[in-house]
Amino acid sequence: MISVTVYGGAAGDESSGEIGGNKILIEWDERAYFLDFGRRFSVSARFFEEFLQPRNAVGLRDYLRMGLLPPIEGIYRDDLTAHEPDLWGHYRGHPHYRRLEKLDGVLLSHAHADHNGDLGFLRPDIPVYTGLMTCVIGKGVQDTRAGGPDAEFCYIAPRRPTGDGAIESIRNMPKVERAHLICDPTGEYAEPVARLERFWCDVPSTRTELDEVPLGFADLAAMGMRFFRVDHSIPGAAAFALETAIGWVVYSGDLRRHGHSKWRTEQFAEEAAALKPAVLIVEGTSLRAEPALEEPAVEEAAAEVVGNEPGLVIADFSPRNIERLRTFHDIAKEQGRRLVVTTRDAYLLEHMHVVDPEIPRPDSEVIAILKEPAAQRNIWERDLLVRFAANVVEAPSIRAEPGAYIVCISFWDITNLVDLEPQGGTYIYSSSEAFNEEQKIDHQRLQAWLDDFGLKAVGGLPGAEKGPYHASGHIDGPSMEWLIETIDPGKIVPVHSQQREWFERRWGERVVRADYGVPLELG
Repeated sequence: MISVTVYGGAAGDESSGEIGGNKILIEWDERAYFLDFGRRFSVSARFFEEFLQPRNAVGLRDYLRMGLLPPIEGIYRDDLTAHEPDLWGHYRGHPHYRRLEKLDGVLLSHAHADHNGDLGFLRPDIPVYTGLMTCVIGKGVQDTRAGGPDAEFCYIAPRRPTGDGAIESIRNMPKVERAHLICDPTGEYAEPVARLERFWCDVPSTRTELDEVPLGFADLAAMGMRFFRVDHSIPGAAAFALETAIGWVVYSGDLRRHGHSKWRTEQFAEEAAALKPAVLIVEGTSLRAEPALEEPAVEEAAAEVVGNEPGLVIADFSPRNIERLRTFHDIAKEQGRRLVVTTRDAYLLEHMHVVDPEIPRPDSEVIAILKEPAAQRNIWERDLLVRFAANVVEAPSIRAEPGAYIVCISFWDITNLVDLEPQGGTYIYSSSEAFNEEQKIDHQRLQAWLDDFGLKAVGGLPGAEKGPYHASGHIDGPSMEWLIETIDPGKIVPVHSQQREWFERRWGERVVRADYGVPLELG
């Protein structure tokens, strides 16, 4: 018998299903693992917004009370509750409260925040099993952004009570490293790990180094675990399998079968099928009936737009969609333009290239790094601008020759238009269309900026010229049918989906419902 409890990402219909926020606890005998530990954006959006956020100064209090974290005593950092010794007394009568004496680890599928965003709340001694690329992306994102525990993917800033019912970061206190174990069954990452040692040890915000660096390799076979790379919209995405008391349990993470790495998903399906799994826990984000658009079609359509635009081109796509960045990198190279990226993008590219040489470095002849106006620059950014000084570009150079560039910025960087002052041009919106009211409002604001600067919009914005400018990061309906029929599990547990009925119509009693916080016993 095993127990599966979904604390984020429970499947349902449009009113009850949750896309993202995966926190799936699987237990048997004396073992317990979380499959991902992501941020519940849909729940957060009910109570919070850009200028109304959970208070980091009160530790876990807001996160537990508003349902962003499950009330599981024993798994969270002690320093986040040190100011409130009676905190758990408030939750021991909660319907979802429990005490977990031991958590053997988190199996992290990839570096999207709805899968890794809440790792910073967990005890740092709880190991995270994942791939090297996911480690690098998580570390790079943390290095280049400020925040509280919700931003502390790789290292944590210890807190202490203030005496006023709050906690504060301890100044000049060394950061504490979170234990990461790399799943590398092929042995291909030993050399990249050695090259990344300095990056992994460095805390660039304070120019300090970590005292201990528990970044090691996991002996998967000894733990009854399997790791599979899959195709997704972020590099390094993975699926897992665990050998449990009832047989193999396979977890898909997020995946698709229409990117440049679709062969990875196909290989995963074949290898998972060989395990004859008892259970498949599988995402179901976007199960459209028609096959999804493939990345080469996006490249062809975007290249045509760029070729027909003599002026500035701006490309807007999701952060860390490196496949899309590579698409526009290739277009820029073919059409004699330079691809302008932000300093955050450049910092990530520099270190991701060590793991995957196909990812362009910031000193590529095609790449230019945008130096934005700033009153004060963080240490990591100052150092990066020095390291890659030959590739740095500022707004006046782009204004002088707009047809020589493709600028990669999004709505969150849109104030750069004030400095760029484009005289016309094209804005390629190469991301998903708005799926909630908040995003629709953001799109309206974005369109107002484009109208003011005379930029023509193509892609998924309201009123824009539609076209094949975005390929989804998630598997479509026909490919999902192929995936499940190929793996042929005994039971199917949909997660990360608002289309649970889609599974039930096709596989009937093999589909098992896992509601939020309710242990699902399988045997």
